[in-house]
Amino acid sequence: MWTHVSSIETSATPAQVWALFSDVAGWKRWNAGIVNIELHGPFAEGTSFTMQVPGDDVFTSTLRTVRENQEFTDETVVDGNRVLVSHRIEALPAGRTRVSYSTEITGPQEAEFGPMVVGDFPEVLGALKRHLEIPAAEERLRLAMLASDVQELDQILADDLLFTNHMGQIVSKPQDLELHRSGTLRFRSVETVELQVLGNAALPMTSICVKLDGSYGGQDFEALLRFTRIWRQADNGQWQLVVVHSSAVV
Repeated sequence: MWTHVSSIETSATPAQVWALFSDVAGWKRWNAGIVNIELHGPFAEGTSFTMQVPGDDVFTSTLRTVRENQEFTDETVVDGNRVLVSHRIEALPAGRTRVSYSTEITGPQEAEFGPMVVGDFPEVLGALKRHLEIPAAEERLRLAMLASDVQELDQILADDLLFTNHMGQIVSKPQDLELHRSGTLRFRSVETVELQVLGNAALPMTSICVKLDGSYGGQDFEALLRFTRIWRQADNGQWQLVVVHSSAVV
């Protein structure tokens, strides 16, 4: 038997991880190794799914174990080789969660198949982590903007932030913070209308549509803006904004 384990830790809850795992049609949003996927029934033991990978190969797998918020295992048989991958979720102290892919392969070509099966698991798990954590980072930013919480914004915005606003002006981090600190910019409402996360890249990107209501320089305004944001993980594990571009939605 050939075995292998890959794992990551995330600030997401087990329930949040499970929500992505059980949304099989959505796997390709965070797994670049999936071209197309279809689940033939409920996300439950005994249900099969077909998955097309780059290069047009199509594999059929069967769910063998499904335990909500804990684990699911799928089985794939290729040329007499049985591949079992257990996707495990483990709650850790301090609100952290460990996600592991545990692989067992048995068959005449197990040693050859093993590295091919698990070769992209570190990248897949990294993309999963980003897809889980970036929406929380966006919500943290929204709340900080709404409260003009300069201390929180200082942690969220990278020192080398490149921010182009909807008027084409480049705003630095110190300038952005001063707008909030001085009261020049105040928000009464910051409402997320739509959020898309592109988590496959090393620097995850979001496209977010936001409805704003507030005042600037004492003048009231309402605006519907779309932001493209690029996030980077700092050494302390916190996600920071490095690039922001905004446009008015008309």
